[in-house]
Amino acid sequence: MSKRVGQGCLTVKYNLNNKVLFKNLVIRAISGAVFVALIISSILVPTPFYFGGLFLAIVLLGLREFYSLAGKMPQVNVSWTLPMLSGAVLFSAVFGNAFLYTPKAVDYLVYALYALLISAVFVMELFRKQENPIKNIAVSLMGQFYIVIPICAMLFLKAEEPMYLLAFFVTIWASDTGAYLTGMCFGKHKMFERVSPKKTWEGLFGGFVFALISGYVFSLVTAETVARPLWCWIFFAVVVFAAGTLGDLIESLFKRTLNVKDSGNIMPGHGGVLDRFDSALLAAPLATAVAFLVFKALIFI
Repeated sequence: MSKRVGQGCLTVKYNLNNKVLFKNLVIRAISGAVFVALIISSILVPTPFYFGGLFLAIVLLGLREFYSLAGKMPQVNVSWTLPMLSGAVLFSAVFGNAFLYTPKAVDYLVYALYALLISAVFVMELFRKQENPIKNIAVSLMGQFYIVIPICAMLFLKAEEPMYLLAFFVTIWASDTGAYLTGMCFGKHKMFERVSPKKTWEGLFGGFVFALISGYVFSLVTAETVARPLWCWIFFAVVVFAAGTLGDLIESLFKRTLNVKDSGNIMPGHGGVLDRFDSALLAAPLATAVAFLVFKALIFI
């Protein structure tokens, strides 16, 4: 009798675990689909204000997550107000410069305001009487370099040609998907176990192949509109893949150092904004450089 009861309990537990797993997968799929839809629609919609509003929210949420995570370190107590305001000002200045063609006098004024706010971060530590003001200043500035500047680079990428930014995100998503599927099916050799135990060399290769496929597809899709040679799109895909992989590992390093699983919980099943943008943050400035130095240069050849 007791044996039957035990087996029954195991069956119920198994069914409950399956239901929970299925529910989590559904939530993750819906959350991911909404995220992708928002990003793609913001890139393709002609008006820049939808795009600007969405990515300004990403900047502020990303900074919030970053400073919250950094606050877990010893002797770090960052005041979020000035760094987040600074990030919003810099984003607004770049947005105006890229899409609204604001007068130079306005651009200079807003950039000067940004410099003033960053300087105020230093001055504020004189009065906060914190244990380690140097760490606080360093972390405040790191948030600007790690989050705000890369997202500002995405603004220029869209302003130059929306398909460039779309290709940027699709390449990252494709390589992430390829790495996950290949690693899950064939992964045996650990790539960087100290930082990310689940990543394998087989997964890296799979991600690389998917990135190349993305570059090839965009060379076909944009043949009549953007009209860039195949090698340009392949080069773009390789740069995005390489930088995105390093960006993913860097965020994994941050989280492992701080002993946290996710950067936040704003996206059910996916974690925080930084979890979804970890690859993009390091890759965006390089992708923008490729767009201006390679893609744009071909116009004059």
